Amino acid sequence: MELSVIIENDQLERKHVLLDTCFLIKSKEYSDTEFFDDLYALFANNLCTPVVNEFIRFEFLRGSKYSDQFIAKSDFLEQLSPKGKSVTLPITADIVSDSIPISNIYANKNIQNTQISLVDCYISSYLKKYSRDLILITLNHKDFPLVLHDRLGIYPIDTDKEIITLGFYTFN
Repeated sequence: MELSVIIENDQLERKHVLLDTCFLIKSKEYSDTEFFDDLYALFANNLCTPVVNEFIRFEFLRGSKYSDQFIAKSDFLEQLSPKGKSVTLPITADIVSDSIPISNIYANKNIQNTQISLVDCYISSYLKKYSRDLILITLNHKDFPLVLHDRLGIYPIDTDKEIITLGFYTFN
């Protein structure tokens, strides 16, 4: 079944794509299938570089109960990069300090604190800092409200078991 992509190629060209934890979990869950192959081909065709940050890496790896699960998840992260080593955005003082005004904006807009996590505020800080070159891909649309983010498009994946609707976001 051919699904149409609802995001323009020129919006992705030569961008770094920040892979949210929920995306990584679903992508790993379906890694033995072809459901995500077209999306990864879209990244490759547009010369996109998949990236994570230390917070996302932590969230993705922390659920590992056994060393073989940890190794499998670590290997999965490494395979996502075209260079065979995952690109990790550094934690810097400006990322941490920018997350506070971002959380204040959410509070002023009456967005529930339980909805937006600390990691989400950090992700928004990364999107702000690297606004020209960084796009977030996530399944958690409520975590990145349009008050601070632009949704560039969506990418639906029908696995026959579920429909996964991925969103592409930038900082506005």
